Amino acid sequence: YMYSREVRLLFQMGSPVDVLNRSKEFLVKEYRSKLLDVAADFGQRWKKEIERIGMSSSEHILAAQSKMKQDRLKKEAEIEAWALSSCWDVKCAAEHYFTLSPPDTTSEGWKKDDDAAMAAAAPTVEGQDAARCIAELLEFAILRLIRLGDLALGEEKVNPIRRATSERPADTLKPWVPWKELRKQRGSMSPERKKNNSEAWTINFSPDVSSWVRNAFSNSSTYEDTYLELAKAAVYINRRAGRFRFASRLEDHRAEVLISRGEYNLAADVLSNNVGACARDQWNRAHYWRIFRLACCQRVSGDVLAYLETLTQSFNPRLSSVAPKKTASLFQNDLEALITDAAVAEPRWGAFPFLETELSIESETAGKSSQPLPFLRRKLSKYLTYVGDELRFSLSINSHLPRAISVNGIRLYLVTLASYEQVYRGNGTVSEEDAFRILSIDAPITIEPGKNQFSFPWQPMTYNVYVLATVEIQWKEASFFYDSALLRKPLVGLDIQPSEPTQTIELNPLFLIPGHVQNVRLVFHSGSDIITGGAVTLICSEGLQVVPPKTDQSKLEEAWRDECVIPLDACEPGKKIVITTLVKSTSSRSGNNADDVQEMMAKVETSYRHKSYDSVMEKGEEPDSNPMKTLLEAMVTTLDRPALAVDGSEAFVFDEDRVMVNVSLHCNTPVPFFVKEWNLDLPSPLVVEEDGDLNKGMFQHAIPEGDMLLFGFKCLRADDSDEPSSERPILRVVLQDDFGKTFLQVLPLNLDDIYKQLRKEDEYAELHNATAELVCSIKEGSVGHPVPFVYNLNLQSLISPKARRSNMSVSVASEGPRPTVLYTIISEGSDWIVSGKVQGLIDSKRSDIVSIPFRGIPTRSGLLRHFPEIIIEYLPITTLSGSLSSSLTPPITVLTKTPERFKSLAFTNSLSLAVPQDLEEF
Repeated sequence: YMYSREVRLLFQMGSPVDVLNRSKEFLVKEYRSKLLDVAADFGQRWKKEIERIGMSSSEHILAAQSKMKQDRLKKEAEIEAWALSSCWDVKCAAEHYFTLSPPDTTSEGWKKDDDAAMAAAAPTVEGQDAARCIAELLEFAILRLIRLGDLALGEEKVNPIRRATSERPADTLKPWVPWKELRKQRGSMSPERKKNNSEAWTINFSPDVSSWVRNAFSNSSTYEDTYLELAKAAVYINRRAGRFRFASRLEDHRAEVLISRGEYNLAADVLSNNVGACARDQWNRAHYWRIFRLACCQRVSGDVLAYLETLTQSFNPRLSSVAPKKTASLFQNDLEALITDAAVAEPRWGAFPFLETELSIESETAGKSSQPLPFLRRKLSKYLTYVGDELRFSLSINSHLPRAISVNGIRLYLVTLASYEQVYRGNGTVSEEDAFRILSIDAPITIEPGKNQFSFPWQPMTYNVYVLATVEIQWKEASFFYDSALLRKPLVGLDIQPSEPTQTIELNPLFLIPGHVQNVRLVFHSGSDIITGGAVTLICSEGLQVVPPKTDQSKLEEAWRDECVIPLDACEPGKKIVITTLVKSTSSRSGNNADDVQEMMAKVETSYRHKSYDSVMEKGEEPDSNPMKTLLEAMVTTLDRPALAVDGSEAFVFDEDRVMVNVSLHCNTPVPFFVKEWNLDLPSPLVVEEDGDLNKGMFQHAIPEGDMLLFGFKCLRADDSDEPSSERPILRVVLQDDFGKTFLQVLPLNLDDIYKQLRKEDEYAELHNATAELVCSIKEGSVGHPVPFVYNLNLQSLISPKARRSNMSVSVASEGPRPTVLYTIISEGSDWIVSGKVQGLIDSKRSDIVSIPFRGIPTRSGLLRHFPEIIIEYLPITTLSGSLSSSLTPPITVLTKTPERFKSLAFTNSLSLAVPQDLEEF
């Protein structure tokens, strides 16, 4: 009553999961309570029966005990049947709220891809909780069904479910029959489902027990069918609940029951879907056991293709440590027998783990790069090579078989990257038609257990990007394909570039002479390449024209053109083709293009093959391919630049009135020339000394293009000319070629800096300068106390000025009477008051050195750095008649040197003396 009320309320609350949990608790507790009631009732009845019988015979006691035991077993069976049917009813009722029944895999609409949906957990948390509760109920129901089977068969007979799921199945106790003998036996008899309808049942259920339970115990076959139905539902619901290991264990039991019934195909289907569960959990022993049981089913059912795949999976590197040696040896015997069957030749077998492959490149390559492959979501490691390179690929095969095998051949499929992408955007399977080249190793090939090394040589003749796509191992009738895209190994590719052409061209002459018609000779050398064809194109710029080779002289004027195409014939390696034609150059060009260089361009386009092409193609293995192409260019220009160009010119004074001139020239002639003679012309006031040419005998050899010529000249400063010359410095160089022809090169030089310096020196020579040095007898004194000073004047530059090199209007420094100088000492802008003879005349005739004493009084305390200054000027010149000259006197610049500083101290006391104003200064 309480259960019914709770369930009703939970339904009204919309909690079906809680209803399931409450139902599970109720069924389990009610089941245990009923069993306890039966046990207690049996105890009480047995106690009363003993008291009633008393001292009866033992036979009578045993008979009573047996009867009471049968009654007890019947009641327990009814309780087991009630629990079983109740669990099933709850499961069926829950299907109205949740997806709990597996789909019908035998229907026409069923797809193989829906297996993944069956193995997935419920998408919602509520669904997973409901599935977990139902899964526990069904496992409880399976235990009740097995217990009912035990009660139905009695103690003397073995429950078929327990016998099938025992630790050592019955079929494994029989001797192992080799594959060939098993095929012969299968030809005479076919394994059919065993019939167990003759099994007797000792319990008859009451009418209250559901018909589903009564039908389950009609015979052994229906009993096993009921178990399989329950187990299948439990497997599906455990997976929906996310309990995959529980589901895997129940799948094993289902498979063993099917094997015991002789339904090997169904058992194989169950095991094949369940064999990978232990592999994901890395339970290697359990994984190997399931592979072994799957192999047992497939070999009995005669499924050759499935059995071959299972055998190859059994030699997994993970399972080698747990696989019994005897079992591995028996499996290899069957594997070697299977691959001789014609039925295994048709399928395309994938990369099975009994052989592991790894590709690499042994040869040295020019580089390595990577390229993403979006259609595979992987990267391709490309090795850069060239056409004609001798490559060698290394194939490592790791065999996990216990014994060596002999295979028919090993082939490596090379596929272009474009074809590879097209294949994997399609069916994803590389075939022979997709391969550009198939490299193979011929039989006999022995693969030993462990690592084996093989190599594939290849000399490519076609440039492209290739992928080492697939390795095919041909073993008897079967072929195993190891596709690089499906392996967890780096994807290896080759970026084969065209081979470096060895062809060369020569275009002569090296330059063209403007205004002349010249012969042009083009020589083509094929080198080591095989030339299949080509063309020579002569392209002329403005001012040049060309005619086709072998043009008739009478038609020459009409044949001039700006461009000419000449076909190039095929030739063998080491051949030479010579093409000769005429080129005409105009002597002048238009003003807009005056700075453009006239040039004739020769372009040679050829199609060629590698020198090893013929020897490689003779083998008949390399596919035919298009030739490679290259473009060779050469150019000849008119000589529009001077043969010698001034790269730099400089001059510097190295002695009084002597100058060194250096000139550097750059040679632009395409062919070597000799320097025959040279001459340097300089404007006034510089002239080359008699022995000033420092370059004699230095250039008695040919001077090629790009060389630098260095000239040096010693020059003298002369004052012959009163006016500066307007000419520019010029270096004249005479060149001579191999035929004795001479060319005069007139090269202006830029020596403006030295001429400016000389002019400045002349200007500075006209200035009237004097030097004065202020001397102080003491370095410190007090404010207001006089300090004695002396100005020492040097008037030598006034008395003997430098000779003028140009005419000036002032004639003060000319030869004649020397003028009188007036000096003045001022204190403006300084920190002093001056006294003494601070102004006077100096007779320059007496001496060049004049000393002028005076006194200075500091006006402030501290460090004084500004001192009184002296100014000097000429007195106006008096003529013979006694009047002043009208000509202006030039200014005199005084260069004064003063003490660094004077320390002036503040006074602390003062003594003063008053004197009359009319007294003269002391």
